[in-house]
Amino acid sequence: MTIKGKDVSFLDDDQWLNDLAFLVDITKYLADLNLKLQGRKQFVNNLYEHVKAFIHKLQLFHQQFILKKVVHFSTLSSRKSETVNHDKYSALINSLIDEFKIRFSDFSDKFDEMELFADPFGTDATNAPEMFQLELIEIQNNSERKRAFAEHVLLTFYGQYVTSDLFPNLSQHALRFLSLFGSTYCCEQLFSMMKNVKSKSRSLLTDTHLSGILRIATSSVRADIDSLCKQK
Repeated sequence: MTIKGKDVSFLDDDQWLNDLAFLVDITKYLADLNLKLQGRKQFVNNLYEHVKAFIHKLQLFHQQFILKKVVHFSTLSSRKSETVNHDKYSALINSLIDEFKIRFSDFSDKFDEMELFADPFGTDATNAPEMFQLELIEIQNNSERKRAFAEHVLLTFYGQYVTSDLFPNLSQHALRFLSLFGSTYCCEQLFSMMKNVKSKSRSLLTDTHLSGILRIATSSVRADIDSLCKQK
């Protein structure tokens, strides 16, 4: 860049390099969170747990920057400590905490309801909403359902052991949270599959064929090819 006459004076600026190091470290944490929020079979309570954990990490970083500690920022910690503006980065972290709290305020307002859905056995029945109290007492004193909760995923537990005829309120409550879309991952994945399938070299592919192919590609049920072949 110097040979081509480009201005690279910022590469000798300690403050600029410190800002870059801070950005590298905080971007890594954001990328890790982004990765955790992807994938199938994650209910809204799982996604919010990742977000809540990230906010707690930010709060730890904020306190450590106030104390002039950068132990969890490996790139920034490699810089000269006397040149690092800890107050500046502490303020930036605090601003990021506020942004996350505002962005996910709808989830935090429903935290108690999510906790009831995620762990009905860990919820105090006396402090729960009145409509759930009797059902919680009933289910918490049932050893079979307590064992089933420990052995199965939430979808199986609510589908087989918390039926609407025995626990109508808990069942309806579970359906609300099981049906919530906490992420656009499934939609984005479908569009990616469609883009790969419907390429220029497959211009004769009809909408009917495309619909069938995408249904197979996104299904969790394995196709029985041998059985299908025997029918031809």
